[in-house]
Formats: sequence, C-alpha cells, structure tokens
Amino acid sequence: MRRMLVALAAFALVGLLAACGGGRQDESGLGEDTIHVADAWARSPSEDVAAVYFSAHNGQEEEDRLIGASSPVAGRAEVHETVEEDGEMQMRPVEAVAIGPDETVEFEPGGYHVMLFELTEPLEVGSTITVVLEFERAGQVPVEAIVKPYVPEEGHMGDMGGMDEEGGMGATGATGMG
Repeated sequence: MRRMLVALAAFALVGLLAACGGGRQDESGLGEDTIHVADAWARSPSEDVAAVYFSAHNGQEEEDRLIGASSPVAGRAEVHETVEEDGEMQMRPVEAVAIGPDETVEFEPGGYHVMLFELTEPLEVGSTITVVLEFERAGQVPVEAIVKPYVPEEGHMGDMGGMDEEGGMGATGATGMG
C-alpha cells in the first residue's frame, strides 16, 4: 500500500510540474529553454543504497548547475563523482555539476552520478523510481529511472565496502556504484 501511495504521489508531482511548464517548445513538445534528462536508469547492489545515471542537456542560453537531488524511495540523495586518487577509484560528493548552454553531461558509471541512501525498501529490477533533480536555474526536474540489475563493472570498483557515514569513501575500499 505504501509503495502505491508513493508511486501515486510521484505521478501527481510529475503531472503537476509538466502542466506548469512554459517556455518555447521544440518538435518534441518539450521546452527548448530548459534542462532535458534522458536515458535515466538506476542500480542497487544492496538494500539501502543505489546509484542513478542519465544524460542531462542544457537547452538554456546560460549555464545551469545540478545542485542536488531527492527521491521518495530514499532518505537522502547526493550528487557524486568518481575520481582516481593514488591509483584507486574513489567516490565523493560534489557541490554542483555545471552544464553549459547547449551542452550535454553524461552521468554514468565511473563519472558523475546521483547516490540514493537509506532506501525505504529494496529496489526491484524492472521497476521505475522517481528522482527529482534540483538545478540552480531550471529548478526541480522530475525523472523516471528504470532499475537495472546490478553487475559490477571491471575497472569501476568492486563491492559496496568502504562507504563512510557521510556517503564518501573511507580508507577501506571503493564501491561498484560509481
């Protein structure tokens, strides 16, 4: 029942935000003067954490910045990047990700991504989750991400060990999420 209520609330939010949209329209019916998010997907190697990936295109005439995220399926969400440090891949939160005018930034394994912490329940492969991306100029952009199976990628770290309480990497290891 709770899952159904969360899904209905997310659906209502997406519909409300879509109805409130304005601005110029392109052939797809989307405003060209906003942020467009495509190909959103998530994976979850454990019951309490997940990563979300997507591409974000800035159709605005000025730079915008992804400054945060939230999701009804998580207690908290953070924007992260994966970097190589001392020969090891490390995941760390970032304050913002800049997207220039008419630029596309890929949020993908081994790079930028959104981490979801304190999941309300395990994510089911094949289901969709709502993530609301917060941009400095464009505001809130709701995204539906399909949950894919978790498969550790060679070269993109091993297991979920090493995640510290703040969501950064501890000294003990790396994650397969970034």
